[in-house]
Amino acid sequence: MSNPYEAPAQVPQDRDVRTLVNGPAIALIIVSVIAIVLGSLALILDIVLIVTGIVERMEEVNDGPISEYTQITIRSIWGLVLLVTSSFVLYGAIQMYALKKYGTARAAAIVAMIPLLGPCCFLGIPFGIWALVVLGKPGVRQVFR
Repeated sequence: MSNPYEAPAQVPQDRDVRTLVNGPAIALIIVSVIAIVLGSLALILDIVLIVTGIVERMEEVNDGPISEYTQITIRSIWGLVLLVTSSFVLYGAIQMYALKKYGTARAAAIVAMIPLLGPCCFLGIPFGIWALVVLGKPGVRQVFR
């Protein structure tokens, strides 16, 4: 039996939820695009270093325990991982902005909060938290298609 004195539950309107979601979605889109652009440039630089033979000249000077080729290989693999995760966050943020795929938007917000894996290293953390808080508000999930 319901309480007659209780205020009726408010169903959120699409425009109210859109207003809440736009901020964190746009922030995650911007951070992801920055990470994708910078990551792509770093990978291109690594390829240029290898193709032009600069790495070989660096090998001659390097006395360290790890060779330059190994360092560039590790850096390139890590760069590819960051490109994939940043692309996923971008995709999830676009879905969040469009009010589609609630689960994907939520997963992208979580990935953005993982240090050294999310877009732009630690810059994704506050925006990921903001997105999770907004996505966790009552009634927001019902508006997603």
